[in-house]
Amino acid sequence: MEPLRLALPGGDALIAHLFRAAPERRRARSVVVAPATAAPQTYYAPFCRYLAEQGFDIIGFDFRGVAQSRLRPIRDYADVGFSDWAMQDYPAVIAHLHGLFPDQPLYIVGHSVGGWMPGVTPASADIDGILGVAALSAYWPLMARPHRYGHWLAWHVLVPASTALFDRWPGWAGLKHDLPAKLGREFSEWAKDPEFVFGARQFDARGNARAFRGHMHLLQIADDPWGTPAAVRALLEHYPNARSRMMETLRPADFGTGAIGHLGFFHSRHRETLWPHALACLDAFG
Repeated sequence: MEPLRLALPGGDALIAHLFRAAPERRRARSVVVAPATAAPQTYYAPFCRYLAEQGFDIIGFDFRGVAQSRLRPIRDYADVGFSDWAMQDYPAVIAHLHGLFPDQPLYIVGHSVGGWMPGVTPASADIDGILGVAALSAYWPLMARPHRYGHWLAWHVLVPASTALFDRWPGWAGLKHDLPAKLGREFSEWAKDPEFVFGARQFDARGNARAFRGHMHLLQIADDPWGTPAAVRALLEHYPNARSRMMETLRPADFGTGAIGHLGFFHSRHRETLWPHALACLDAFG
């Protein structure tokens, strides 16, 4: 595992780690493993090592303002939003991995935001395949009852009010960890729009999605109350020019495992059950 510091416009930076492919199993394929909103890259490190052992070259990272990529006090990231992650952070990671291995296909394994965001970045045309895990359109009515009502309260009341009062998105108003205020403001806006991020005024998410020509395989987790089949299908339909599009439902019982939920797929307890399925999905990309 090699630490990386990736420069961003304006002098900011991301902290990432490179996991090189095991030489004896090298597949000449590159993978970005992208996290959920507040999840640290350390959570995904065992999965990154697993893929490297299977012959892939991997980068894992933290988005700006989160975990190791919070290089200053959280208030200094108040104006960093999901649109900035999409326009600057994600493309920087993709460009760096392409630069290291320019002749290799590049795939994404993205969790939640890490799965819905790559296709709306300006780098979408440089991606050969996206494996989205619990990636969804977060328009609140698409979520399961009764969870959708908590999301209505969050996006209509708690998050707009808390980000207006404080210089951050407080953990108690959302995802347990303090996050940049702009993240909360943007998500509150998008989660109330039936088009979700594809209706964003901050950048051309819809146009970037149409530029995506790779494979898209979305894993819908049966016991995820946020990523319902309707929410995952609503994301998938915005990629009309993808080489292939697929939604697959994973049921815990089919893998002989307990609950997976929105966050559990990358837990190391699933190394022998769910992770081989992710490997098979990547192999199917070519």
